[in-house]
Amino acid sequence: MANIAQGLENKQIKQVVIVSKVYQRPVAGAIREIVSFLNKLGVEAFLDQNTQVGFNLTDLPCLSRKQMRDKDLIIVVGGDGSMLGAARTLVDLNVPMLGVNRGHLGLLTDVSPKDLKQALTQVVNGNYSKEERVLLDVRVFRTDEDGAGELVGQSLALNETVIHSGTMAHMMTFKVSINDKEMYSLRGDGIIVNTPTGSTAYSLSAGGPIIEPHLDVLALVPMFPQSLNCSPIIIPGKNKVQIDFICQNDTQEWVNINCDGQVTVRADTRCQVSIRQHRTPLTLIHPEGYDYYSLLRQKLGFGRSLV
Repeated sequence: MANIAQGLENKQIKQVVIVSKVYQRPVAGAIREIVSFLNKLGVEAFLDQNTQVGFNLTDLPCLSRKQMRDKDLIIVVGGDGSMLGAARTLVDLNVPMLGVNRGHLGLLTDVSPKDLKQALTQVVNGNYSKEERVLLDVRVFRTDEDGAGELVGQSLALNETVIHSGTMAHMMTFKVSINDKEMYSLRGDGIIVNTPTGSTAYSLSAGGPIIEPHLDVLALVPMFPQSLNCSPIIIPGKNKVQIDFICQNDTQEWVNINCDGQVTVRADTRCQVSIRQHRTPLTLIHPEGYDYYSLLRQKLGFGRSLV
């Protein structure tokens, strides 16, 4: 659920941590520029340890993950992929994040380089809006012959989890349950379970609906179902989704559970996938004037005339 709040209660930003996973020299220069400008605004700027090592910026101060917990803001420099990675690994610190786009699309890293100084000045002075985005908590279990359950793998996902065979154009049969009640069984290439944030990502290319980020829902989007009667469905965000697999003659097959296109849990059809909202939402910060619909028009061509 994305609750957008804006007003006089916003505190000024005094201490910032800069995070990036895009190890390229142009981005290193952008990081130095951000640190320098923040210092001029009277803000202490640090790098996280991985960013300092990855860019060889040993002359800039850095912090450990534990030391980042009490800071005012995390600035993620890179593309949307950088924000996805930072969200999964740092969301439990409960520190708001601001995205500076040095990638391609920039739906999550919405501060463009040309607006950087103006946006940072606004944010540092408390002129920003805050927005909560939910993450998925994805867990994969295997039950042995004695009925004992084993945790095979686990990951968070800000956009989506994609469950598929790992082989192109290879169908599988899976059963979908919501809060332990069967919804349907389906044969197809796989299924996408996405948050509202992820509705403009992989789910969109699979025919899923665009969902406003403030809605407390999840979407289930079948991938190439062998059926004429299986549409994407939106369910309440607090519901638990479970995916089981049905195999002919008990033949075991491989299954991939992919989170945000970055983390893959390798499992098999004896496993169950459990998906629910993560306990801690991600707090995004946007400079004054942020407009979700404008972002859709600019980045995705939403509503653009075909003529």
